[in-house]
Amino acid sequence: MTQDKLVIRSGQLTRTAGGKVGGVSSTSATESRPARVKLAVVDADGTERKERLELNDTFPVGSKIWRLVDITHFAGGRWTAVAVPADTPASNLLPDGSSSPETPDA
Repeated sequence: MTQDKLVIRSGQLTRTAGGKVGGVSSTSATESRPARVKLAVVDADGTERKERLELNDTFPVGSKIWRLVDITHFAGGRWTAVAVPADTPASNLLPDGSSSPETPDA
């Protein structure tokens, strides 16, 4: 079975067949720049690196390339980022274009 989505949460580790991805930090969008996330990636062979990403940026984990499709910020500094395989068509995302598994706090 192949993994069709990575849900990466602030301060947590997400495991894939190709390695692990940790949510390091995120900044909300402003008028002058888009939302960003910083991820720690560890490939299955132990190679470690940091990735700074904006929506639609791609990043490798092992031999698989992932595309960042959603960044959602919540109260208390929590955030969630969602990545899908880079070859996933946009039509496979939720109807409103969002992939977030949670609802933002008001």
